[in-house]
Formats: sequence, structure tokens, C-alpha cells
Amino acid sequence: MSQVTKPGKKCPECFTYLPREAKVCHSCNIKVGEAQKDGIAKKPVDWMSYVTAILAVISFGVFMWWSFFRSK
Repeated sequence: MSQVTKPGKKCPECFTYLPREAKVCHSCNIKVGEAQKDGIAKKPVDWMSYVTAILAVISFGVFMWWSFFRSK
């Protein structure tokens, strides 16, 4: 007996079947990318979160320098 595969891809969060051209999961509303060879969609990289985290670390470093290490 051969396996029947459904056309499309699965959401990586909730495993809902999606059409192959879907960009957003209709069940959990997350962005999805292209399907991998196992049929599960890739999660796109959220660059804005990385940029925000880097800016927060830099801001904290500047605040620590300004609070404790600058010469008065």
C-alpha cells in the first residue's frame, strides 16, 4: 500500500494543512515559508526581533557606562 500525501504543506506551529502558496497560517496566524522535504513549512526569520534585541543590549551598555563608569 502506498502512502497518500496531501498536496501543500503543514504549519510548523499547529500542524494544520495549508495550500502550497499560503504565506500565513489560517489557524494560528503565523507567517510560513516554503515547504521542506518532510512537508512542514519553514519558519521565516524575524529580523526585526533581532535588530530590537541588539539595540536593547547596546542601549543597556550605554546606560551602564553613563551611570557608573563616566568621569564626573
